[in-house]
Amino acid sequence: MSRNTMRCLEIAFLVTLLNLLLSFTVVQWYSADSSSQEASLSQDSRLLLSVEYQDSPHTNPLSTPSASSEATAPAADIKSSPDVRPTKTGDGQVTANNNIPAAATSDAITLDLSRGVWDKFRMFRSHMFTVTGDSWTQLSSSRLLCLGAQTSVDRLYELTELVTNWSGPMSIAVFVPDIELGIALRYIQYLRGCHPAIRSQVSFHLIYPRDHPGVREVALDEVVGSLDCKQPKQVLQFMLDTREKDMMTWRTSYSYPQNLLRNLAKAGCQTNYTYIPDIDMVPTPGMDLRLETFLAKDQELGNCTKCAFVIPTYEISTEAGRLPANKTELVSYIGDKKARQFHQAVYSINQKSSDLKRWEKIPETDNIETAYKIEKYIFKYEPLYVARGDTPPFDERFIGFGMTRNTQVYEMYVAGYSFHLLNNAFTSHWGFQSYSTRPVWRAKQMEENNGKFDEFAKELSAHYNADPYDMLSKLKKMNLKHVKVASKITKTSGNDKTKDKS
Repeated sequence: MSRNTMRCLEIAFLVTLLNLLLSFTVVQWYSADSSSQEASLSQDSRLLLSVEYQDSPHTNPLSTPSASSEATAPAADIKSSPDVRPTKTGDGQVTANNNIPAAATSDAITLDLSRGVWDKFRMFRSHMFTVTGDSWTQLSSSRLLCLGAQTSVDRLYELTELVTNWSGPMSIAVFVPDIELGIALRYIQYLRGCHPAIRSQVSFHLIYPRDHPGVREVALDEVVGSLDCKQPKQVLQFMLDTREKDMMTWRTSYSYPQNLLRNLAKAGCQTNYTYIPDIDMVPTPGMDLRLETFLAKDQELGNCTKCAFVIPTYEISTEAGRLPANKTELVSYIGDKKARQFHQAVYSINQKSSDLKRWEKIPETDNIETAYKIEKYIFKYEPLYVARGDTPPFDERFIGFGMTRNTQVYEMYVAGYSFHLLNNAFTSHWGFQSYSTRPVWRAKQMEENNGKFDEFAKELSAHYNADPYDMLSKLKKMNLKHVKVASKITKTSGNDKTKDKS
């Protein structure tokens, strides 16, 4: 073998050996680096999970719809966020307290604002079934009666008491202008996480005005952890405090679309019968099940298609300590001046047709039955009632206070409905209504709605070809277009003899 050939073989051997050594070194380095990265990622994942799911298998009740995109942030950044859990101090304020037991949490709520539906005047936009109860379909198909209620966000905590005495489906319409939409979304998450009955039974519909459209983003993103389930009112106030002062300059006196909200709550109900109270009107325990029995019997006896079964409402003094559990206890409260007819002090005509003095004398029985038929309709009567779901809608031209419930009942009267008092059923409203505390802006809204009644009454007479109250001949004498509504500041109104304190 020549010297040149040997030289080439030596060089080839050295090159091969160097390649092997280099490959081995690279493999060892890559393996060590990969192990280090996997350990780091594994540790970060545990940190993220321990924060996001520290108290529950569900997501945080205050997380925003975009929270999942934030889950890739460094674990240290997430862990450094404060764990805010409001609790009530001696002065009634809400403060952070890390020692409060963690509340249950609920799934994030998503909402596509582009899918809202306008009302017929294109003044308000609604999102039906933003949240649907887990048992909504089953309850709506198995029950005869659905409760539909309306509320502004600041009264949404009342739902926690309302749901304790109602086991059927509930359709709740919530007014959510501006950032109150975002507050409502987070508070509904909180309610659903804390109250299985709300999560199961309640469907929510959200409505906001065109001139103050709903905003989903609110300054609550820094809140991590759960909120105290035992303090729904304080938790809501904690959230409401994020509203800017500039917003409150218009929000306080903004005309609240009660009738639109009632229509949406009623439309959300899928049962044959509906009951449309306000969210702060609480039924007695077991009333819903006894109503189911009564309505089933009514169907067997012929199903009165134009009957409205009236459920009286009573104001309960805050000194009573608790709401009356039955009619016998309610009558005892009345005797002790701890209860009185709804609006008795501010607008007694509101319930006058019901003749509740007569109703109070009827002894309590185990079952709900018809006590008596209302023989005389008195204008501005506005009872709460159970009826078939095809009753006339609430007229949405009346926005704010005044002429809301009573105009719908007036249309029912013109359309030929009859009203029947139920013997044992009633609802309770906390607190005695005070005429002196009503603001001036409320009186102005009522005056504006009074001015719309003449046109409304003429339309009804033409539509039904009926005027059983002889309303058209009374309109001029009523002079509703020019009546001045008394308020805590203006108690008289010149030469006007008619006063409206409703």
